[in-house]
Amino acid sequence: LFRVAMLLPVVAVVSLLFRDGTASGKKPPVLPGFLVGFAVLVLINSLGLIPKPVTDAASSLSRWCLVVAISALGVKTSFQQLAAVGWRPVAMLAANTVFLAALILGGLLWLR
Repeated sequence: LFRVAMLLPVVAVVSLLFRDGTASGKKPPVLPGFLVGFAVLVLINSLGLIPKPVTDAASSLSRWCLVVAISALGVKTSFQQLAAVGWRPVAMLAANTVFLAALILGGLLWLR
């Protein structure tokens, strides 16, 4: 969730840092339209303007989309290619997973 929350400010900062004019002299927008829409939906939902059944349905749909996306990554994973890469990237991935789990669990215990 932290990564999602930081998407808008990070994209805005990176966009401002690397914003160059095109050949016609026009500069691209600081934020892409989908991020503006995302921010508007977050604001509307935070104000309580979206009915509870709609947010519940959207939450269920979001979870199913996440499951499908993760499943698609798993289906595309080849253990032969993973073995060809070597043990170091696999160890780094495992260490990263353990670190994130410990960070989140520590944060939850700390906030409790």
